[in-house]
Amino acid sequence: MTIQSATGAPVSTMLPLTSAVDQLNAQYTALQAQLSSNVLSDSYAGLGDQRYQALDLQPQITAVAAWQQNVTSAQNTLSISQTAMSSITGIATALQTSLTSLQGDQSATNVSAAAAEARASLNELGSLLNTKDGSQYVFGGNASDTAPVTDPSNITSSPFFQTISASVASVATTGAASVEAATVAAASDNTATQSVFSPAFSVDGPAATSLVHSVAVGDQDQVAVGFVATEGTTPTATSTGSPIRDLMRALAVVGSLDQADAASTGFSTLVSDTATQVGSINSSLNDTVADLGQTQTQLTGQSDMLESVSGALTSQLTTVKGSDPATLSTEITATQNQLTASYTLIADMKGMSLAAYL
Repeated sequence: MTIQSATGAPVSTMLPLTSAVDQLNAQYTALQAQLSSNVLSDSYAGLGDQRYQALDLQPQITAVAAWQQNVTSAQNTLSISQTAMSSITGIATALQTSLTSLQGDQSATNVSAAAAEARASLNELGSLLNTKDGSQYVFGGNASDTAPVTDPSNITSSPFFQTISASVASVATTGAASVEAATVAAASDNTATQSVFSPAFSVDGPAATSLVHSVAVGDQDQVAVGFVATEGTTPTATSTGSPIRDLMRALAVVGSLDQADAASTGFSTLVSDTATQVGSINSSLNDTVADLGQTQTQLTGQSDMLESVSGALTSQLTTVKGSDPATLSTEITATQNQLTASYTLIADMKGMSLAAYL
């Protein structure tokens, strides 16, 4: 016995037909979506054989985007570092000018003014070394979550400064060479009670240099970014090996000159030697500024290259996932015709009586 629908058509006949119409409607909707979005499918499965190429392209695009983000972040850090380092070189230049003045005028007034300026600059230097990019310290390297200088506003009250000040005060009796050796030793001292730097940076120059942060800017391509506060070379008799430490030492020496006998031979020799040393410090700091600028230029070129690669990969993926409007229009028309025919057939079947099936 054949079960009739309310319209008179057999249910066994209507169900497959209405199911086919549902499928045609779904197909029509999908084709319209492809035409409006120019994308074949939101899922890889819907791309057919093209999905393998899409699956290969997407990780490449993701990797390039990550490298671009690294470059942008590094450029921001370098820009802030450049500004701070320019201020630091400004401190060194001002100190050199002050020492040149002292070589020609060692009056109490001039000595006192130079010492006061050096002490203020020493605290300013400490603050500059704690410059941040967001929550990260730009002179922190791989330890960027740690402040390089523990108490920048009170360096002139620290054991570091007091030790150097006591040495400078004795220059008339101990001589310039002895003071210089003692102050280099004090500036190189990494013990917790003496160093003005955090433990991570209270290391020698080569060890601090190893903390320089590197970022991935390409496939197996790393770029060292920035400058670590205490980085440098192996210490010598006249240098800590670190230009920043040497600058701190020089500022502390000049900042203590008003405690010394300006009339002594040792005083004049100490001023002259310190002026020569600051000249070398300034040259080293300027080289660092130039290196930071060179890295920025390198990263700018890398950014341009990555932008081109990203555009090319995205274009390829768009082509793989893209739909062909002409083909879609033909398929949409064909689907519409099938739907029309199906609706007509259903309408005809609804109008048929039981006698039509006998």
